[in-house]
Amino acid sequence: MGLSRKSSRSVQSLLTVVFVLVLGAVLAVKVYSLVDVYREYKAVEQLLPELPVFRLGTQQRPSNFPAIWLQRVDGIERAVLMAPHYKGMEIDVVYNAAADLFEVGHPPVPSHGISLDRLFASIKQVENHFFCIDYKNLTENNKQAACQRLVTTARKYGIVRHMIVESPAPKALACFNENGFYTSYYVFPELRLSSMGRQQITEYYREIKANLVASKVNALSSTYFSLPFIEKYFPDADILTWYAEPRSRRLRYYASLAYLRLQPHVKVILVDQWSPGYR
Repeated sequence: MGLSRKSSRSVQSLLTVVFVLVLGAVLAVKVYSLVDVYREYKAVEQLLPELPVFRLGTQQRPSNFPAIWLQRVDGIERAVLMAPHYKGMEIDVVYNAAADLFEVGHPPVPSHGISLDRLFASIKQVENHFFCIDYKNLTENNKQAACQRLVTTARKYGIVRHMIVESPAPKALACFNENGFYTSYYVFPELRLSSMGRQQITEYYREIKANLVASKVNALSSTYFSLPFIEKYFPDADILTWYAEPRSRRLRYYASLAYLRLQPHVKVILVDQWSPGYR
């Protein structure tokens, strides 16, 4: 009887040791992944020349935005399926001036004839959700008509204060600011910071700075690779970013999200997740 109890205690002790070792190994891998992500950011930071800091000034900083948003919700099926899981969703749109409506879609993928109004109508309790409108064709020529159309649509569903309007044309976002939308200037839309030389970085910094002086945007948007640039030169800017690497690399994926969530000026993180209706 005594030997049986002793054997049982030995097995329990062994299991405890194994559990502690496995837990320690898992934590070590997670810490390594987080450190690896941090090193990646620091490597990009080394590319940046010394340039003057530019401050946007006091900005509207909504505290009710969810941290994690779903990227590319460009269809009714996807919106209906994913709305219960994500309070925040990004929608790509193109303004059709002839029809005076926003068509949902991500060029060059062909539009399926879905209007933004129709997509909003498909979401239950739409007023409890938040939307980042990635405006693909905003120009000085269509800004006024597009702004009025979005105002009408957003007021219909009571979501003006729940919307971000994003574009690489910041000066054309003024009307959206004036009507209560939160706006974001999309930087590096066609460039990758890690492939730029110091002179090119300097010139692009000057372009962004000039656009910010001439506009009233609330935030800057860019892929997470560009965060060192924004944080170094525009340290008080709200940041919208996205992490779209595959979830198959789970440790790196979650380590990256953890790092991004620790950054005080990162207000929105877009993530990618497949579902029926994804395009």
